[in-house]
Amino acid sequence: MPQLNPTLLLVLLCALVFAAVVMAVFALNRYWEQRQQQSRFKDLVGVAHTPTALPTAAAPKASRWMDSLYKLSLPAEGWGESQIRLKFLRAGFRQSDAPRIYYVIKSLLVLVVPVLVWLGLWLFKPAWPSSQMALVTLLTAAAGYYGPDVFLQWRTQTRRDTLQRGLPDLVDLLVVALESGMGLDSAITRVSKELARSHALLAEEFYLAGLEVRAGAGRMTALKNLALRMNLDDLNGLVTMLNQSERFGTSLGEALRVQSEVMRLKRGQRAEEIAAKIPVKMLFPLIFFIFPSIMVVLIGPGWMQISAAFGFK
Repeated sequence: MPQLNPTLLLVLLCALVFAAVVMAVFALNRYWEQRQQQSRFKDLVGVAHTPTALPTAAAPKASRWMDSLYKLSLPAEGWGESQIRLKFLRAGFRQSDAPRIYYVIKSLLVLVVPVLVWLGLWLFKPAWPSSQMALVTLLTAAAGYYGPDVFLQWRTQTRRDTLQRGLPDLVDLLVVALESGMGLDSAITRVSKELARSHALLAEEFYLAGLEVRAGAGRMTALKNLALRMNLDDLNGLVTMLNQSERFGTSLGEALRVQSEVMRLKRGQRAEEIAAKIPVKMLFPLIFFIFPSIMVVLIGPGWMQISAAFGFK
């Protein structure tokens, strides 16, 4: 029976561990969403009034071992403060126990992944020195610790870019709704329904703001909470403009039209900035991949003839 390459077996083991962790994370995420579906509205109202509160009385029976796990990786102080909650809200996780589950997963990855990698190295015994095996184990522990942070940051930035792209369209629809005679509260609700297909995330955020207003949080409070969740400079300016228009009695339609033009101008400038960065980003693949291939194609045949003429092998 042919012997399998130990390095290949190690790679397969790491791939299986990674797939198992990913499947476990998705399964837990699905479970949290189903379990928290009935309490999302309550949590949303709590953002406006008590942003630092985290419900602990309704913790499940399995929270004892979860507490001992998440304490291994949570920040030393202030883990339940509003900045920690905002980080998860901006990533799209509105569950009240999202920070707790996050740090549980972080602790599990730090503890389980290095152990599995070490077991794989011990079983397949690759021709590595002990120092190299210890280094690989430490690197997997570091990857397990910082991997969730990288994922959370990537998800936050992706969500932020998606919300940013749809904001000018939303302001245009707000102008149309206000000029047709709607109030601002009803216009926000109607526009959020109209944008549900083209800009689902943006429509969801504004719909939640409308729910806050109907729950009695106040329009400006709901808009400020919306700006905190979305973390967009353009939206902060929009909320400030709406607050000033309501305070001084100016026309909301004209102010929103000006704000929409400014947003579209900024969107064009951001597109130009991205286009200006493309030549710099293309230098690396050009120098290390495209130019060597061209040189081999151009010089290779001539070099072979010269080598044959001078008797080089």
